[in-house]
Amino acid sequence: MSGKLTVRCVGWRQLCKNTLRGFATIQIAELRMTICEVAIHKKNGKLWAQPPSRPWVKEGQLVRGEDGKVQYSPLFEFDNGAVRAAFSDVVVRAVIEFDALALESGAAA
Repeated sequence: MSGKLTVRCVGWRQLCKNTLRGFATIQIAELRMTICEVAIHKKNGKLWAQPPSRPWVKEGQLVRGEDGKVQYSPLFEFDNGAVRAAFSDVVVRAVIEFDALALESGAAA
């Protein structure tokens, strides 16, 4: 498969907490794939998409960082930073196309 993929946002659930703005449901038409729970973050005017992740559990306990926050493990990874950035950019654009105001509220972050 070559060329660009058609990426659309087909759902949005707003949840403003710290840098988090909400969660998107993203559809990649050519792959016939839907990715649920893509987190969208905003900090200092910069927006980015984070693929789904799950809490890191070790020996039945949540793993916490030095700051006490729960650590998360990615469910899938990209080959490199450029691919990750391209995914993030296209997902953020798709969310804005789905709902132009989705990322405007919660401006505190």
